[in-house]
Amino acid sequence: MNSIAEVLSRYGSRAYYVLKAAIEVAEENRKLRLAKFGDFDYRSLVSKLKSWGIEYNPSGLLRVLEREYGIIRTVYRSSNQRWWVFSDLSLVKLALGEGREEEALTPDEELLDIQVAVLDIDSVIAELSNIIWREKVEPADSDKKLRDIVLNELPVIVEVYKKALRQGDRYSEFVSKVRKAFELARKAALLRNELRTSLKTASGLGGEQKLISPVKTY
Repeated sequence: MNSIAEVLSRYGSRAYYVLKAAIEVAEENRKLRLAKFGDFDYRSLVSKLKSWGIEYNPSGLLRVLEREYGIIRTVYRSSNQRWWVFSDLSLVKLALGEGREEEALTPDEELLDIQVAVLDIDSVIAELSNIIWREKVEPADSDKKLRDIVLNELPVIVEVYKKALRQGDRYSEFVSKVRKAFELARKAALLRNELRTSLKTASGLGGEQKLISPVKTY
């Protein structure tokens, strides 16, 4: 139970919905006697998440659940499919059930949970960090990527952020990460402007040098 509680605390709604989806797939497979290789497979898990309106690649989280916490383990793997079993399905169901019964979420709160889970704020932070330090991003692409983040991704994130702020400490980790993303975006924008200014200055100096170049006399 402690490992499950730690996962839920560390990964929040993302972990909750991935585990919940895996449990539902496992129970459906057992009911229909389709669990030939294990409790759930990757394709069915992603399909279940999509049926809830969650577009999320759970590969990284599944790896954490297996390698770091031992909550699941791989029992079958081929070139086009992978199956896992729960180390203790009843324990996972108990952990998720206890948490949701205590909270008694309203539909709006449930929707906010899903929105926080869908918004991959960690990837936004990573992309902004790459732009600032020019890691894994070509200089020519950094400006375009920054504009995409600032004009398309951050406006959506800030709307969810406003709702999260009204929930007290419930989404404290998400709120903290959003603030970090804005700090990085501001820094990236400043560096971009400084670079433009320096390029204009260098260009201007080059023009002046051409104008004052001495004329050769013979």
